[in-house]
Amino acid sequence: MTPMLRHYLELKSQYPDAILFYRMGDFYELFFEDALRVAPLLDLTLTARQKGTPNEAPMCGVPHHAVAGYIGKLIRLGLKVAVCDQVEDPAQAKGLVRREVTRVVTPGTISELALLESKEENLLGGLVWLAGAGGGGGVGAAGSGGAGAFLEVSTGAFFLRRWRDPSEAVAELEVLRPRELLCDLESLPPSLRSWAERDVVCRTALEPHLESPAKAAERLARQFGVATMRGFGLEEGEPGVRAAAAVLAYAQSTQRSRLDHVTEIRLRSASDRLVLDATTLANLEVLRTQREAERGSSLLTILDRTVTAPGGRLLRDWLRRPLRELPEIAGRHDGVGALAADPSRLARLRSALASVADLERLATRAVVGSLTPREAGSLRDTLIAVPPLLADLAGLPSRLIDAAAATDAVPDLAADLDTGLEAEPATNLDDGRVIAAGVDPELDQYRSLASDAKRHILELEERERKRTGISSLKVRYNRVFGYSIEITRANQAAVPSDYVRRQTLANAERYVTPEVQELEERILHAEDRRLAIEKALYAGLVARIAANAARLQRLGQAVATIDALAAFAEVAARRGYVRPELLPAGSGVTIHDGRHPVLEVALGESFVPNDLELDPASSQIVLLTGPNMGGKSTYLRQAALLVLMAQAGSFVPARRAAIGVVDRIFSRVGASDDLARGESTFMVEMIETSNILRFATRESLVILDEVGRGTATFDGLSLAWAIVEHLHETVRPLTIFATHYHELTELADLLPRVVNRTMAVKEWEDRIVFLRRVAPGSADKSYGIHVAKLAGLPEAVVKRAQQVLANLEAKEFDPEGRPRLAHGEMPADRKSAQLALFTPPARIEEIVAGILRELDLERLTPIAALNLLASLKERLE
Repeated sequence: MTPMLRHYLELKSQYPDAILFYRMGDFYELFFEDALRVAPLLDLTLTARQKGTPNEAPMCGVPHHAVAGYIGKLIRLGLKVAVCDQVEDPAQAKGLVRREVTRVVTPGTISELALLESKEENLLGGLVWLAGAGGGGGVGAAGSGGAGAFLEVSTGAFFLRRWRDPSEAVAELEVLRPRELLCDLESLPPSLRSWAERDVVCRTALEPHLESPAKAAERLARQFGVATMRGFGLEEGEPGVRAAAAVLAYAQSTQRSRLDHVTEIRLRSASDRLVLDATTLANLEVLRTQREAERGSSLLTILDRTVTAPGGRLLRDWLRRPLRELPEIAGRHDGVGALAADPSRLARLRSALASVADLERLATRAVVGSLTPREAGSLRDTLIAVPPLLADLAGLPSRLIDAAAATDAVPDLAADLDTGLEAEPATNLDDGRVIAAGVDPELDQYRSLASDAKRHILELEERERKRTGISSLKVRYNRVFGYSIEITRANQAAVPSDYVRRQTLANAERYVTPEVQELEERILHAEDRRLAIEKALYAGLVARIAANAARLQRLGQAVATIDALAAFAEVAARRGYVRPELLPAGSGVTIHDGRHPVLEVALGESFVPNDLELDPASSQIVLLTGPNMGGKSTYLRQAALLVLMAQAGSFVPARRAAIGVVDRIFSRVGASDDLARGESTFMVEMIETSNILRFATRESLVILDEVGRGTATFDGLSLAWAIVEHLHETVRPLTIFATHYHELTELADLLPRVVNRTMAVKEWEDRIVFLRRVAPGSADKSYGIHVAKLAGLPEAVVKRAQQVLANLEAKEFDPEGRPRLAHGEMPADRKSAQLALFTPPARIEEIVAGILRELDLERLTPIAALNLLASLKERLE
């Protein structure tokens, strides 16, 4: 092995789980297994070093100026990259140029803006679960169960979640979707381990970064400059402290930095926000549509009119974690209302925000020492633009806006950057001017020497001509002897005494002086000195930015808040949204002429608004019937989205809305399977419904669509009936239950808080017109065959279905008691009476008698007894 390859393998052994990019001249090279693995992923040509020898080394490479794009591709695939740079000037090196790994880029620790989604967070997570705490029953608070710590390296946001039950942890992790997870799979409960193995693209071993409880608490206290973590609500021995310390240690090791911008950790609780699990976010298409991996026509697409990256991230978080406290919600509504009521100021504000950079992430770049000059220029321009932007908010009636406007705009740093940086700094220090003229006289002189050496030579030449009186005097340059003053033989008598002969020519002599030697030295080394001085001055500016990271973060958060409120205000003004009246929890939901925020954009004026009344005392459960394509699913989602929007701080698409705060929104909508887990469509449906029945409270909102349709008719009807009863008698959340089981509408007569609503249709000449209007009452049929015809089903199939439906509705049976489905008319002597449930009379009585014999009266509740008697009576009749 050559010394270079031996050095490569030595570094590789220190980073075995990372792809090592090894700098050689103008390229980053990859060798051995890394080259074989990466070449097909990056579409690179695979070659070899020492080809044909026993020590042949497979290799491939990428140009150094394009390395960020290649690293980005690998990061998106869940891989880690260790970057090895030359840390010694090749011209000064003796032997092998010294190289070191200068950074490790992993999916969860990215700080490069080009590799990050500007409007999405990029979380690094860590899980610690106590042994024996996997069941979830009877666990204590701080010291039991498990915890997750989550760090956004690019902004410094750091928070902690405690969990009692593994299923609770899985539900939240599916929403947070960390890009990288530190965990020990063997120590996790089975459900959590299964999730980590299936859904996490990049997993990192936790053990190397896991410290003892005392050392973990000490690491965090040192990071935050406190004596104890109790002020953050954390105890030394709990899992969360160890998880947070491990995450911090890992991030510090990859970034080669203390991460001084991470100044606090927040303890999050499920009770401080409206909870939306991953299923609900997906079913309601809050962040992305179900048909597309990207946003598509999601709620976020409609509401995100932010013009800054931090504003986009904040608005996304508001939709994912809506508020529950009435004063906080009112504060956001005040801000939206104040901006929406002043269109000219709103337009000025949004125009000014468009030039604001990502202060949080730029501050982080300074802290980790990777801020480029052009990014520093962007930061300077933002700090100059923000004060007038904040001043324009003065006088608006909003606590949030007042607080943001009073934020420190970091004027001293803005002045330093404005004085110290060129108007348009180069992308890199090596590429051109970065430090402004006049900051450092020595830099100005070297810069002048490097860019205009000829002018300095001519100026020296002119001074020496005047001094000596020799008009033919010239300053010459020779590769061997360097710069010298050339004087012809005819003028030798006028040569000053301080001239030192350097070279004799045929017709002239060449001399040097101390000034010539000094100028020569300065010209020959001007570029190196310019670069060294400029790097030192720029490093000082970056250090000042890093020292102000906390102030920049606060300013960035204030600007993000203003941008998010302005986005809500822009949508409200443009779409005719109204401010909802927010009421205490348990007050119900009343909406007049509500509209689906996404569909109204797609359908325009053809969208039909609808009312909604959910009252815990009189209309706790709305049973919604109606035809396929009638709009039931739209109505369900619309109700949930309007509640979500109101609690997120947005105005809502309605004529009027009064909304009691809810603690969770649950949804069971649509048909889907999970083949990877071996779960059928019906199993997924039942799992999601079970989750609702377990975790919903009286302050929750539940929307259920066609529960029970994935199995046999009687099974599904029985389940749907029992689920509605349970929601009414036991859990009692506000519920909208859409169904094709018309039998369920009888529950409105049996249960006092159940009401029937239907999607109105109009029949005309064997066709139906969907009115999309919700009306009191229930539907008597589903119009499924009409919808099938609209979908283009072959005419023969449609006609045959109509025949079968006619026989079923007539309740005709063959002699054996089975439904008659054949073509044509049945002979009169073979027609049976019209019987309920397609069963002959004798068989009906046998069934009723059997049910009564097996009945356990001691376990029968009064409401169940009434329901059973009504069912048996209907069968007998």
